[in-house]
Amino acid sequence: MRAGMLWIAVGAGLLAGCGGGRWSLENEGDYVKPTIAVLKFENRAPFPLNWDLGGGMQDILVDNLVQTRRYQVIERAELAHVMREIKFQQSGATRRQSKAELGQLKNVQYLVKGTITDFGHVSRGDGFLGLGNLEVFGGGDRAIMGMTLYVIEVESGQIIASESLEETVRAQNTTIRGQYDKVGFGSSGFYRTPLGRATAKVIRRAVDRVTDSIAARPWEPKVALVREDGSVVINGGKDRNVQMGQEFEIYEKGEPIINPDTGDILGREPGVTLGRIRVNHVRPMYSVAHRVMGDPKAFAIGQPCREVAERPVERVSSRVPESDGR
Repeated sequence: MRAGMLWIAVGAGLLAGCGGGRWSLENEGDYVKPTIAVLKFENRAPFPLNWDLGGGMQDILVDNLVQTRRYQVIERAELAHVMREIKFQQSGATRRQSKAELGQLKNVQYLVKGTITDFGHVSRGDGFLGLGNLEVFGGGDRAIMGMTLYVIEVESGQIIASESLEETVRAQNTTIRGQYDKVGFGSSGFYRTPLGRATAKVIRRAVDRVTDSIAARPWEPKVALVREDGSVVINGGKDRNVQMGQEFEIYEKGEPIINPDTGDILGREPGVTLGRIRVNHVRPMYSVAHRVMGDPKAFAIGQPCREVAERPVERVSSRVPESDGR
C-alpha cells in the first residue's frame, strides 16, 4: 500500500457517510463482478502544493470501487513486487507449504483511467462561474474539481465509457496556500475542505458511471461440476443469494451475431435448453442441485444457467394412504 492509503481509507468512510452512490451492498450478489484495474490519473490541473493528484485520485477511486463489493480490483501498480515474490518462492529457497503457484494471477477485463482537468478555486463573475478566472494562488468563492473518466475493455481495446465529471462547492475567500498548506490530499481533514467536498462528489459519480458501464449486468450461475449421479454444482451459493428450491435451466449459448464491418458481437441467437435443476444444498460459495429434467450427459462445466421464472408449487397430499391389507 502506498503512503497515505490509511488516510484515504478514512476519507472513503467519509465519502460513504456523505450520501454514497446508488449501489447498495445488499444486492451485490445479484450482479457480475468484473475484474478491473485503475491506472494512475493524468493531471492537467495546476496546483501550487506538492500533492500527487494523479496517484491520490487513483487510490481514492480504487478504495471506493472496492467498498461497493461489485468488483475484483487488481493492483497492477504492485504487480512487479508480486511477480518478484512468486519467482522467489519458485526458486526452491522457501518451504513447499503455502507456496504461490505461477499462472494464478487473474486477468484484467477492464481498465479505468482518468484525467484531472480542474482542481482549485474560482471566483464568480457576472452571476456565473467564470472558469477563465481560475485563481489557484488567490482567493475565490467556489472550489471546483473536474475530471474525464474512461473505461476500457482490455480484450478489444475499445473505450466503452467516457464522461466528463465536474462538481463545485462554496468556498471561503482565502488563499489556496492558507487553507490547504497543512492538509494532506485524501486525509480526513481534506474532506472537510471545499476541494475535498467537491472531490467526494466527483468520486461518487465516477463510481456510479463505472458500475453502470460494466457491473450492472445481472449475474447468472454456471455449471462448476457434474457428478456421476447427475447432480450439478453451480458456482454460486450464499455469496450470490442462491436459495433452497430455486430452479435453473442449463442452456447452451447461441451462435454469435457478428457485425461484418467491425467484427463486433452484436448479440446471440437463442440458445438450446439442455435441462433443469433444482437447488437442494446451499454452501457459502457454491450450491448443489439435483436434476429435474434433461440428460445429465449433455451437462458440462462452464455451461450457463438461467433462473426459471415460475417455480412449481410442491403440494403435500393430506389423503391417508390405503392399507395394503396386511
